[in-house]
This record gives sequence, structure tokens and C-alpha cells, in this order.
Amino acid sequence: MFVIVAKTIISLICAGLVIAILVYRQVIEKWLAQYNERLVLAGAWSITRLLPFLLIFVVLDFTPFSDLDGFFGQAREAVQLKMVYRDFHCMYSPVFPYLNALALWFWMDKKAIILLMILMEGLALWTTNHFYEKQLSKPERLYRSLIYLLSPGSLVFCVLGGQEDEWMWLMLVGAYLVWQRTQRVEWFGAGLVVGFMFTKAVFILVGPALLLLVPKPIRWIGSAAIVGLICLAILIHYTEWLWLDQPLHEAATLRAPNWLSVLNPLTFNVLNAGAKGWNWIGLLATMGGGTWLAYQVRHLDFPRAFSAVFVVIFATMMVAQQSAYSNYIFIFLLPLTFVWIDFRNRKEVSWFLVFNVLSVVHPSLWWRLKSPYYESPAAILAQPIYGLDYALQVGVVICTVYFLRFVWKKALVF
Repeated sequence: MFVIVAKTIISLICAGLVIAILVYRQVIEKWLAQYNERLVLAGAWSITRLLPFLLIFVVLDFTPFSDLDGFFGQAREAVQLKMVYRDFHCMYSPVFPYLNALALWFWMDKKAIILLMILMEGLALWTTNHFYEKQLSKPERLYRSLIYLLSPGSLVFCVLGGQEDEWMWLMLVGAYLVWQRTQRVEWFGAGLVVGFMFTKAVFILVGPALLLLVPKPIRWIGSAAIVGLICLAILIHYTEWLWLDQPLHEAATLRAPNWLSVLNPLTFNVLNAGAKGWNWIGLLATMGGGTWLAYQVRHLDFPRAFSAVFVVIFATMMVAQQSAYSNYIFIFLLPLTFVWIDFRNRKEVSWFLVFNVLSVVHPSLWWRLKSPYYESPAAILAQPIYGLDYALQVGVVICTVYFLRFVWKKALVF
């Protein structure tokens, strides 16, 4: 329980620091306007990421756990140049364990993977600032960068959890910046495939919506198809169909919180949690909702339209997929922070901070309870700790739905 208490305390401290930043907004923005953007970002990132890493994992010699065990095991196999899927199990995309392996070449420890995640998140923050260069002023971008860096969700999931979920945002935004620099939309199409190869299968969920947002979609989808076919041929040659079986098996794993984990006990398992049909319904809801929103906001400038679609797709996935859990807030936390929250609005700020804190605390509690999945109200009431777990689940789902509707409605009025 020490880890749960520690994450709760850290989350509340982070929430307090965000509130302090909001109270002194005018002073901070005026100060940020005077300094070099790169210097401010590098300094803030070092203080909120590198310093905690050194303190926790070097000075205190704390041992990472959770998903890091799996990441480390896969990366150790990749260091030996074994073939992903064929020689070792992997629920992520094929390049992911080999990228983690690069960190192990320098330091054979799980801490090296956390350091890699911190570096990648720093790159994601830097590219996000460039992505919104025309939409937000420099002081506003830097101010929101500070809020993001101090948000409980970003700090805990990155530094303590070593999560990679924001890589999906990084890959797409990075590909967009290459497209803008070269004026060749084909690079953005190739970036879709590269992102899929580096992250998770769910990365591809944005594909249909992008067809409605990207100019010259034929050229975009053509380049994606060519690169995709090359990658597919290589994967089939070396792993046959194992590259598809293992990620799909992961999608069938029951997790919490999501709509099914919350409603299943109230219906005495009539919903038949775990049935494959729910996976397909969740998939259709996720892709369908994102594509419909893309159609409605296709007139907006690409960064704003894409930001809305990205948040809606992965927030929908977070509540619609029976394998989803609250770590997925880390997928869309950057665009949510940079574009959609009005940090002058106390109601929006309150929801934002509560969403962050609940999303951080629940996974640690749920895993330490050995991943309970309730089939009746009696199961929830069997122990007080189960009641707490279920209450947190309900809170995360309500917050996710709130921001899903919130972003959708805001996007339509631009």
C-alpha cells in the first residue's frame, strides 16, 4: 500500500502546484515572455523530470515495477537480437522492444527504460509546442507546458510508471511537422505507419478520421499503403501471423475502469464481460465517433481539428474498450492540456485535476488487489477496499465521458 499512498500524496502535491501556477498566472506569463523558449522548456523539463528521476532512482535507488517488468524483459530479448513475436512475446508494436533495447545497451537496468521514456516525453512536449505555434502565443504555450509537466497524470505515469502512451501523439505530430517542412503530405502518410510500428495497434484508430482532415487524401493514403505493405511483408516473412495474434490477445484482456467494468456488476454479469463482440462494438464506437467528429470539424485548421479528433478517439477508447484502463489518459493529456482546458475556468480546472488524480491512483490500487472484476453488487461490498476501487472506477469513467463530451462540444463551436 506504500506505493498507493505515495502516488496519492505526489498527485495531491502536483495538483497543489498547478493551482499555485494558476493563481499567479499573469506574473508567470509575463516572466515567461522575457526568456528564450528552448531555455524555459529545457529548464522546466529538467526540474520536473530529470531531477525526480535522479532523486528517486539514483539517490534513493528505488526499483521500478509494473509495466517496466514487461518492457525490460522484452528489451533484454531484443538486445540479443531475437525476433519479436517469434522468439519472445510482445503485446506492443514490433519496433517498440528494440527501441527500449537501445537504452539497455548503455545501462542494463529497468531504470534505463524510464530514462528513455522521460526523453521521449520531452521530445513530445517540444514537438507539441511547435505544433501549436500558430494557435498559441509563446507565453501561453510555455505556461501550458508548465501545467502539463506538473499535472499528476504526466509526472507519475512518466517518471514513476515509465509509460509510453504519449508516443502515439509524438509520432503523429512529428510526422505533421515533417509534412509542413517538406510540403509533402506523403511524409505524413508514412508517419502513420511508422507510428504504428513503434507504439501500439490502437494507433491505427486515427486513420479513418485523418482521411477527412488531410488535404490530398489519395496521396496521403497511397504513401501509407506503400510503406505499410513493405512493413507487412517483412513482418509476415519473419513472424508469419504472430504479429497480429499477440496484440489482439491483449485486446481481449479484461481491465478496469471502462463502461463494462462499471456496469457489469450492476447487471449481475448479464452483459457477459469478456465476450469478443464487445471488442468489436468498442472498436466501431471509437473509430465511428472520431470519424464523425472529423467530418464535422474538417473546416477548422488542421492542428485544432486533429487535436479534437485525437482526444475524442482515445477518450472513447478509454471507456468503450473492455481492455482499457486509466493509464490511457496519458495518450491524450498533451492536446487536452494545450487546447481544450480553459485554465481561467474553475469548473474545468477542477474536473481536470480530479481526472488526473483519479487516473493516477486507481491503477496502482487495482493491480495490487490482483485486478478484481466484479460480477455483482455483493462482490463490490465484500470488502471496503473493493468499494473504494469501484468508486474510483466510476469516478474515472464519469470524468472521461465528461471530457469526451466537453471537447466534442467545444470543437463544434470554433
